[in-house]
Amino acid sequence: MNPLLPLFKRELLEFKKHVFPILLFWVLMPIIIHTLLAIPLSRLITMDIRYLNWSAAGIWITAAGMTAFLQSASRMRKIQFESQQIDALLKSPISNIDLITINIARGMMYGFGQFIVAILITSTLNHEYLSLGSFLILFIQMITLILHFSVLGTFVGILVSNGILFVNISFILFLTVTMGFGNFIPLKYYPPSFLSVINTIPTTTAFENVRSVILHNPFNWAGFLLTLLGTIFIGIITLIISHKIFRKL
Repeated sequence: MNPLLPLFKRELLEFKKHVFPILLFWVLMPIIIHTLLAIPLSRLITMDIRYLNWSAAGIWITAAGMTAFLQSASRMRKIQFESQQIDALLKSPISNIDLITINIARGMMYGFGQFIVAILITSTLNHEYLSLGSFLILFIQMITLILHFSVLGTFVGILVSNGILFVNISFILFLTVTMGFGNFIPLKYYPPSFLSVINTIPTTTAFENVRSVILHNPFNWAGFLLTLLGTIFIGIITLIISHKIFRKL
């Protein structure tokens, strides 16, 4: 029997058990970002297109990305630091790669659910709906970013035991995603010295690709592939660290 199957069933049972608060979180998060961030900035930023429509991409990225990060990081921290689950898991036939895989899958599952709800909410609020072709391209881009945040969350969850430090890291990540990569403030408003730094980060291009769906601009597939390769690299590092912390594969 595949050792991933009971872990996956456990995650489904937990989802069913907490389905109402999870759905409530999925609904409230994009609405809060839209209300507290996008609407105030729409009064300050002038663009060729309606700002609230443009910022929808930032809401998708922030809501789905942070959900994937928090879910994967929180679960990994709970397994390793906040319960005795790791002792039981180490005595089972479950390997490091099984544990890491199901944790990443958990983050992706919650992140993707958040993305679907966020896109429904922003489409309703902004009265703008994507074509099937645009949605499929957006789906590919967002799945890669959700995977990236889920792997990053698993990496942080393995290393950070201190709860206050974890909260600080999560807050800094939120500020970086919302304000540091052009998701709510167009990159043209940033100083050249700052742009010269963030433009070297592939994730910046991946974020820009998501916004390109709304602007109907061409995609930078190089940035997409580099982000995917960076995610794989972080995943390998996470697996190596788990090898040292947990046990050998």
